[in-house]
Amino acid sequence: MAGQAGMEQVMEAERTAIVQLEEGLHARPAARVVQFAKGFVSDIEIVKGGRSANAKSTVKLMLLAVKEGDEIVIRARGEDAEAAVEGLAAIVTGEADAPATPAAREEAAGAAPTALPAQEPAAPGELVGVAASEGVAVGPAFVYLPHEPQPRRTHIAAGEVEAETLRFRRAVEAVCAMLERRSDDDDAAAATAADIMAALRDVAQDPEFLEAVEARIAAQEDPVAAVLAVGRELAERFTHIDDAYFRARAEDVRGVARQVANVLLGRDGSDLAALAEPAILVAGHLSALDLARLPLRLLRGLVTSEGGPTSHIAILARSFGFPAVVGVKAEEAVLRAARTVAVDGGRGVAVVNPDPAVAAAYAARLEKAEEERRALAAFTHVVPKTRDGRVIEVAANLGSEAEIDGALGFGAMGVGLFRTEFLFMHGRTLPSEDEQFRIYARVVKAFRPHAVVFRTLDIGGDKALPGIAPEREENPFLGWRGIRMCLDRPHLLKPQLRAILRAAALGTARVMFPMVTDIAEVRAARAIVDACRQELAEEGQETGPLEVGIMVETPAAALCAATLAREVDFFSIGTNDLTQYTMAADRTNARLAHLNRADHPAVLAMIEMTCRAAREAGIRVGVCGEAAGEPAMIPRLLGWGVSELSMSPSLIPRAKKIVSEC
Repeated sequence: MAGQAGMEQVMEAERTAIVQLEEGLHARPAARVVQFAKGFVSDIEIVKGGRSANAKSTVKLMLLAVKEGDEIVIRARGEDAEAAVEGLAAIVTGEADAPATPAAREEAAGAAPTALPAQEPAAPGELVGVAASEGVAVGPAFVYLPHEPQPRRTHIAAGEVEAETLRFRRAVEAVCAMLERRSDDDDAAAATAADIMAALRDVAQDPEFLEAVEARIAAQEDPVAAVLAVGRELAERFTHIDDAYFRARAEDVRGVARQVANVLLGRDGSDLAALAEPAILVAGHLSALDLARLPLRLLRGLVTSEGGPTSHIAILARSFGFPAVVGVKAEEAVLRAARTVAVDGGRGVAVVNPDPAVAAAYAARLEKAEEERRALAAFTHVVPKTRDGRVIEVAANLGSEAEIDGALGFGAMGVGLFRTEFLFMHGRTLPSEDEQFRIYARVVKAFRPHAVVFRTLDIGGDKALPGIAPEREENPFLGWRGIRMCLDRPHLLKPQLRAILRAAALGTARVMFPMVTDIAEVRAARAIVDACRQELAEEGQETGPLEVGIMVETPAAALCAATLAREVDFFSIGTNDLTQYTMAADRTNARLAHLNRADHPAVLAMIEMTCRAAREAGIRVGVCGEAAGEPAMIPRLLGWGVSELSMSPSLIPRAKKIVSEC
């Protein structure tokens, strides 16, 4: 909407959105919102329950304690207000970020395990804490128990204010430089670490933190004392939030303040860098910033006396795959005396200096777990065949070119679903045909000779495109989206199809259309493919063979599968949406989780019907929904004739093993 301010025309925009990000606007999503918001000149605020926060302040956003499922209002005032509001709405609805399924979120960011009830120690020296990351480990301890930073004075002279303010700013810059650390590993765990570091960097640079500290320095308070006081005050505000995840953010704030204070005191924490051999880290309080200075690949386990299962250190432990127990009940002297440690991350216990019998028992459990991992790793790069000799393609679901190496490392036999919408969501302008071609070409070349299946733009009323205001709909998931929108907006679809056709000349590419419900949609889409191919030929552009398929994710498509099969080269069953549409149960609603089951008889009937139609028509059928990686579902799907399973990359070795046993 537009409004007047004096003689100038000032644009105003407002939109209500339901937050669909798991755990809501915690540190990483809040940091992403802030990063996006800072790209606009408009003033932007987010309102929840009568309270508002500046969308350009990470700390203020987190203090709103916006949870998944909360309704918020996004308001902006300025020359680019509408674009700001629609872009932020796309982020908070979860469609412009990480995979939305619970399984995918768990793999990508390490979902918090269910906290186990407190238990009594079962062995001498056993410490009871909170299960933060599953697994067992036993080995030498690396003890990190530094003394808390303490100011050397309380006040400064008036003549020192300017110099001390500058020194504080340089300390913040130094901490931010630490947080620029990038792992040499290009995988999901390293990406999670980078995301967390970016979120903490935003906390360090947040005006709420900086201005409060500088105000204290201006009042002649010592910078170290000022930093620690502001850190305590902000952390205290988080501890009163009625949500475990947001309460855990208090440690993020304290950790940043602690590190800035250490820099001011000339303490660089170099003792953490002394870790040179594999070990189990034993600590009191430990922040994600502390872990950022560690060679994480050398950690075999983690034991801390503070923290919880939703803390960033717990998320990092799960992402990097080492067991962790946090919040153990132990005196500091006990932790300092640790020479060896045994950790059971699943039970939430650790044993300091275990006797030979306990150490041997843990070592045996560890060896068994390693054997299971090694057995599974043997399937990473095999071509899986069923016992009757049928080859099954086990592929990856991807959303960006950054995920290529990780998928190849897990043995992906191509890409069964490339979500092209993420290319459209991250920029402030629509990607050109050439920009799309460059990305599609990289993906196709990386996986050849295996196929890459590109899903055309699946964006509708629940998401925003740069420069295109989405239509307001009461229920966007049942609205103008997928193929429906693309057929109405050929200026979006044609550049994408042209880019895919050009990429097909460099490897094996396929295209599939989402949200199909009627045969007329398929015919119209195929006509546009043919027109694009003709245009490219006339321009002298090289193209390659391109199979055309559809996503079977609506009951209408499943019920009409026999008719649709005559018009396409393959089916790909999207079990996530097919399940929610069949069961009339929103898959983002936790209360309806018991209904969102691909093994429900109604959903199974839809899948079996689709497979039968594909079999009778002689076309391929794959599955790219969450069910593709579920052990209990794989044999059933193969029995119905599914020839391709596409899933989150980390599930691929297990899926290959199951296929080989069918």
